[in-house]
Amino acid sequence: MDGNASFAQYPQAFALEERLKHLAIDLGDATAKPFRVDMIRVHGGKPPVYCVVIRSSAKEPLRQRIEQLLNRRLTCGISSFMLKVDEAEQIMAGTRQ
Repeated sequence: MDGNASFAQYPQAFALEERLKHLAIDLGDATAKPFRVDMIRVHGGKPPVYCVVIRSSAKEPLRQRIEQLLNRRLTCGISSFMLKVDEAEQIMAGTRQ
């Protein structure tokens, strides 16, 4: 099986980045690209993880909104955090766990 084909079932980084941008817009952030999202492949056939960097100057309101959606604290740093596939799917759906 093609290694790239198995990742088609997961939210794509660009789609997650676009959804996060809409969250920023909803909070009144006019930054053109308020987030950068990279999908990181994990060895052993495990689902990927997502590295999210907040590029907007309004980091704290964005972090708080994402924490509300995920019902957990984001701990990697002030401007970046990691998401698991299920969390990326939650954000894509706009639902709270």
